[in-house]
Parts: sequence; structure tokens; C-alpha cells
Amino acid sequence: MAAQALANDYMIEMVDESLAELAESGCITIHTNGDVDSTPMGKIMSYYYLSHKTIRHLIKHAKRNASFEDVLSMMCCATEYDELPVRHNEDLINAELSNNLPLKADKMGLPMWDPHVKAFLLLQAHFSRIDLPISDYVGDQNSVLDQSIRIIQASIDVLTELGYSSSCSMMMTLLQCVKSARWPDDGPLSIFPGVDVGAEQHRVRTLKSPPTSLIEATTLPRKVLETAFKQVDVSPATQARIFKALTALPQLKLNVFDVTSRSLIVGLARLNPAADREHRMYAPRFPKPQTEGFFVVVSDAAKDEIVALKRVGWPAADKGRGGGAAKPTARSVIRLPESSVERRLDVSVVSDGYVIMVWRMDGVEVPKVVEVMEVEDDGTKKA
Repeated sequence: MAAQALANDYMIEMVDESLAELAESGCITIHTNGDVDSTPMGKIMSYYYLSHKTIRHLIKHAKRNASFEDVLSMMCCATEYDELPVRHNEDLINAELSNNLPLKADKMGLPMWDPHVKAFLLLQAHFSRIDLPISDYVGDQNSVLDQSIRIIQASIDVLTELGYSSSCSMMMTLLQCVKSARWPDDGPLSIFPGVDVGAEQHRVRTLKSPPTSLIEATTLPRKVLETAFKQVDVSPATQARIFKALTALPQLKLNVFDVTSRSLIVGLARLNPAADREHRMYAPRFPKPQTEGFFVVVSDAAKDEIVALKRVGWPAADKGRGGGAAKPTARSVIRLPESSVERRLDVSVVSDGYVIMVWRMDGVEVPKVVEVMEVEDDGTKKA
């Protein structure tokens, strides 16, 4: 009996400590009567199979107007990278990599042998498309990339719950960079083969010639694009490959309708045919095939607040309502928090894979909640 009592005490203590850890990470709420409820952060943790310590770190370090370096560092410090191998003398390789990449790892405040520093460097190498110094790093980079998608998506949800619109937008940009294998300021044509990044940046910043975005690139006449390709020294043979890739990029029509005080509907229509029935995106540098997806973001730019966020994808090939169609359509009902005043909200549709590919409809007028007056039997009115 004594052994049974000790075992019970041990189990109770372990459960209590686990609940306390989850509560400290903001994933559950423990009530005074002993009841336990999951929080929105706890649901995010569970949905993405993340450690509660990752959620704790995101909440602790989240801030408004985060830079690209901030969100990359925040994501690389996820507990999921604790077991990334750092072998003998790889701290020296990491130090050399750090000296040759845009963002220096020493700003993280961690030693060069830390696995989170290695993840930080491997992602930068992916954006810069540089050859890695040893073969082990190739496998490690694939491992980092494989984990990165769900960590970033969870980070987007956490920042949405906190209401940090600008930082959430930057985290979406990070997701785009991971899938496209480019930095956000490399220029729209840099995602294509044979394009020199330095020449592309010169074309955009100095020559200021079109296209200035991937959305513009999908709609420009062929001759204008050929001129741009010449400016970045792309050979005619490579140009043919780029034109084929361009046809895979989405051309969208965005529509917002049925706007009420409590909801609105966002409609998306692809104006050009998809590359295949699975709606695969152009991401040759990412280890696994990726499908087109979008974030629908409703925000109040004046307050830097996210009002609502929802993911939207094209219907699957085996389903109805345009599933697998060459020019698919989708719609999403967005629930809005009630407000006693009229609002002007911005609606954005953000690609989850193509760098700085965003469709906008700003200044959507949302009416205030109409109060319903009830008439009592004696003729008086009651709200």
C-alpha cells in the first residue's frame, strides 16, 4: 500500500507540474475549482503539434512592427530545433557562414554551437541559394525546412491572436521566402532560374523598369518582359523556361461582398489556368511539392490590428464546386467582431508561397451593429 501511495503521489505531482508548465506557456487556464480549459494558444500548439515552450517563446518575444530578422530569429528559436545536430567543429563552420550571410548570428546572443543558430544560418543560406560547405549541412537544411512550415504557420496564428498586424504580415513574408528560396528584397524576377540577384535589384531600384512585383509580371506583355530579362542578362533559352514558370503563377480576381456588421464574404477566382489539377505552386528549391494557398487578412491599418484571418485554398481535385478545375474559384465567410461604430477595414489576400504577392481591397465599409428595440406591453422601448 505504501508503494501504491508513493506512485499515486508521484503521478499527481507530475500532472500538477505539467499543468503548471502549460499554464505558464499560456496554453491552458486553471480555475480555482480545479477545472482546466484550453486557451487559443493551446489549440494552436495542439493543431501544429508544437511544444508548449515554442508557444511560450513566441508570446514572450512577439512585438509590433517586427523586422524580417526579428521574425526569422523568433522562429528559429523554436524548441523543435533543439535536436538539430551540431557536430564536432561545426561551430567553426557556423561562424564562417555567419560572416558571409546578410544577418549575423551573434545578434541572437547564443554560441555558434547552438542548434538554433545553425537553423538561423541554414535558412539564410536557403534564401541566398548558396552552396553549403559540407554534405551533412544539406540534409540538416532539408530537416530545418521541413519543420519550418508548421512553425511559421503557428507563429502567424499566435501573432494573429495577439493582434499584431504588421508583425503577422512579416511572418507571412518569411513563409513566402522559405517556399520561394529568396530574400524579400531580391526583386520579383529573382525566383526564376538564371536571374542574377544583383542585376535584378539594380533593375528594380535604379532602372525602375517593370515588373516591380510578381503580380505585375503575370500580366505584362511578352516584349516588356523580354526587355526586363535582357536587363538581368537572362539567355533566350532560359527565358523560355521563365515564361513557362510565369504561366503557373496565379492571376487572381478579388471580390468582397455581403458585408454586414458581423461578417463579410471574400471571393477568389483564378483568371489563368492552374499548372495541374493539384494546383502545385512554382517552388523548385523547396524539398517537397507545395500547393497554392492564401491568407485572407482583414485588418485595421490605423490601429495595426488584425480583425480576422483565414486560410483559403482551391477545392481538391476529387470534390465538386470547381475542384481541380483549370480556373478554380473559392469563397470564404469571414466573421467579424461586433462594433458599435462604423469601420473601414482593409482586406488582403496574401500568397503563402510567392514573395510579396498580395492582392488588396482597402477601405471596405463595415456598418455598425444595429440595436434592436423591443416594445414592452406598456408601450415603452427596451434595448
